[in-house]
Amino acid sequence: MNNITYRLIGKPIDRKNIFLEKPLEQARIGMTAGQYVSTGILIGILVVSVILVLYYIFSRMLLFFIIPLYILLFVAYPFWKVSNRASEIEKDLPHALNYISTMVAVGVSMPKVFQSISKESSFGEIRNEFDSIYRDIEFFGADLSTALMRAAARTPSKDLANTFNNIIAMLAAGSDLSTVLRNTAEMHIHKHYRKFDRVVDNLSIFAEIYIILAVFVPILFMITFPVVEVITNFFAGTFGTEPAQIINKATVEAVIYLTIPTVSIMALILLDVIIPEDMKT
Repeated sequence: MNNITYRLIGKPIDRKNIFLEKPLEQARIGMTAGQYVSTGILIGILVVSVILVLYYIFSRMLLFFIIPLYILLFVAYPFWKVSNRASEIEKDLPHALNYISTMVAVGVSMPKVFQSISKESSFGEIRNEFDSIYRDIEFFGADLSTALMRAAARTPSKDLANTFNNIIAMLAAGSDLSTVLRNTAEMHIHKHYRKFDRVVDNLSIFAEIYIILAVFVPILFMITFPVVEVITNFFAGTFGTEPAQIINKATVEAVIYLTIPTVSIMALILLDVIIPEDMKT
C-alpha cells in the first residue's frame, strides 16, 4: 500500500524541490520529501477512517478539529525535530571543539579525529554530524574542505555550521587549527553561560508571576470573600433588604478546585518549554 501511494504521490514530489527537503535531511528522518508525504497521506487515510467512525458516534466538531490538527502536526514534526537536534548539538559543541583541538595538537589527522568523535557516545547527537563527515571522506572520496562544506549545509545548528566554515577558512589560510578551535570552544562556553544567565533571570520573573497568580490572588480572594459576605449581610440586616450574592459558594469552589490547579498545570508546561534541555539534566 505504501509503495502504491509513493508511486502515485511521492515520485512527482521527489522530482520537485519542496520546502520539506532540507528539514527532513537536518532532522535525519531518513526519508525523501515524497516518501514522507506519501507515508503521511497513508497514515492520514487511516486517521480519517477512525475519525469518520467517531464522527457518527459523537459529534461533527471532532472532524473539524482533528484533521487540521493532524496536518499541522505532520508538517511541524520535521521542524520540531530539527530544533531539538540543534539544541542537542550546541550543548555538546564546546566539548567537541576542545576534543578536536587536543587531538589536532598531538598530530592526529582531521578525518581520524572525526571518526574518533563519531564513536564516542558521550558526545550525543553531535557525533552523527562528524560521522557524516568521516563517511564522506572515507567512502565517497570527498576532500576535507568539501566534506566540511556539505556538513555545514546540512547541519541544523548554526553554531556548528559556522564552526565548519571557520575550519575550512583556517585550512585554506594555514592557521594554527588547535589554538583557534580552543578559542572557539571558550567562546561557545561563555555563550552558554550568558544563555543560562538569561534563563535564570526569566525563571525568577516567572516565579514571581506564578506566586502572584497561584498564591497571592487566591489567598486575597479567600480573605475578601467572607469580608464581603459579612458587609453585605450587615447592610441587608440594617436596611431590611435581601443580601446581595456577589460571590457565591460555586465561585469559591471553582477557584479552589479548578482555577488554581489549571494555573499550576499551565505553569509546569510553560516551565518545561522555556528551560533548555541541557539545564534539565
